[in-house]
Amino acid sequence: MSTFKNIQSEKSIDLKNLVPYSDNAINSIMLALTKDLNITIFSFDKNEFINEHSAPADALVYILEGELEISIDKKIYIVKENEMILMPAKVLHALKALDKSKMLLIIVKKEESSGGFINIDYSLNKDFTQFIQGFKGGIVSKRVINTDNLSSLLFDISNCEEIEHNQVEGETFILTLDGELQITTNENNHSVKKNQVFLVPNDTLYELKSTIDSKFLLIEIN
Repeated sequence: MSTFKNIQSEKSIDLKNLVPYSDNAINSIMLALTKDLNITIFSFDKNEFINEHSAPADALVYILEGELEISIDKKIYIVKENEMILMPAKVLHALKALDKSKMLLIIVKKEESSGGFINIDYSLNKDFTQFIQGFKGGIVSKRVINTDNLSSLLFDISNCEEIEHNQVEGETFILTLDGELQITTNENNHSVKKNQVFLVPNDTLYELKSTIDSKFLLIEIN
């Protein structure tokens, strides 16, 4: 049984197209929910907001489109398209759309005092692609989530580089942050462009190749 909802496996899917805008409203669609992980897409009409509240787990916001004003512990951050910010657990925060906006929300629960998000500073808005810098002709990765049941890496991969013969027991969620990837599963090739996701099913062998210099986020659910 798949952990993911509302997206098909082995198909390139544009995150921006998953949830529509509505006048004077906030819409959302859940992509995954486990005891450790919640992935949801939101759309905000201009000036719509979520009141100040706290959450029991760390929450990463990635702006797909538009611009949000996010307050964390009363401090204001303006987070724009392609930028992200990590909101700490149990700290008051609020969100307001300064324009029509769409965001990806990834919530990860820690195990006791360890695990969860790693290598990402709290309350620092930054272009997601700037968290990792590669080099010509190579592949660089940095772990950003680590729990007993899931792990996640950010990759910077140069043009025409390949990651071959990968297989995990669980599902693999791949989000292209910049560039374009070619992913092969069951002898079928798929192009995955910026802000598109690709879901690799359980126990499926896949290969990945960049067609240009690219960056992507990979989440493995064990």
